[in-house]
Amino acid sequence: MFYRPSIMRRTFVVLVAGLIAACAQAGTFQHPERVSYVQNGGAKLRVFVEGSGPAIVLLPGQGRGPRDFDALAKDLVSSGYRVVRPEPRGFGESVGAVEGLTLRDNARDVAAAIEKVGAAPAIVVGVAYGNRVARMIASERPELVRGVVLIAAGGKFPPKPEVMAGLRKVQDKTLPLEERAEAARTVLYGPKSTISAADMRLDEVSATTIKAQSLAPTVPLEAWWDGGKVPMLVLQGLYDVVAPPENGRSLKRDHPERVTLVEFEDLGHSMARERPDLVVNAIVSWTTKLK
Repeated sequence: MFYRPSIMRRTFVVLVAGLIAACAQAGTFQHPERVSYVQNGGAKLRVFVEGSGPAIVLLPGQGRGPRDFDALAKDLVSSGYRVVRPEPRGFGESVGAVEGLTLRDNARDVAAAIEKVGAAPAIVVGVAYGNRVARMIASERPELVRGVVLIAAGGKFPPKPEVMAGLRKVQDKTLPLEERAEAARTVLYGPKSTISAADMRLDEVSATTIKAQSLAPTVPLEAWWDGGKVPMLVLQGLYDVVAPPENGRSLKRDHPERVTLVEFEDLGHSMARERPDLVVNAIVSWTTKLK
């Protein structure tokens, strides 16, 4: 059997076009994810990088991993940013000692990742525990940080005891998933949230990473609370009972010229999962105004 060259060329073009369309739809053609590994002392950390443009480093909450930011990363990359997601110790392929670590140790891991992938100076975005790490880096390694974004920023004004009890229920894997999800709706989400139990991804947490990210006051509050002297965007849900709004308002009062405070009326602690579109819009609007 013989094929005419023109027919073969047309067939090839159609096949290539189909492959391009499939890759674009899957998100692997336009913004391929790259993986790097960084050594920090005895720790080996995996780092995900995608996109191009100004660097934004995303740091998840306590015990959580970089996939928490899938929705944010997709929108930030589409907005023209290079997104860097370090994987914390004890999560996925990131390994190293976890006993006796402090906030300063975790910040040094992220600093090593920023240097490894050449992201400095970066916008460092931290959620919950991650915002403490972001401020620690900005305080001790200001040359690596262009600005800091705090999402659900706590540390000075603690949650009420009943909120902590609710968080323990959320984390208790012996309970039925729906019971844990109901507790999460109370302590992590706003009153208008319709998020499903599956979308909460409650089990995507590492007990080993939690050990590495102790909340014990081994590093004094004054060493990281102010976030050095870099510009700071604070995104605060007014229904956040884990990191109460007074935390963000305190930062704004203390540093009115340096801190931009954006409050969301109906959002809770997990605002980045609840409304990633609002979070991305606020970050993009703020970063485009930075010098």
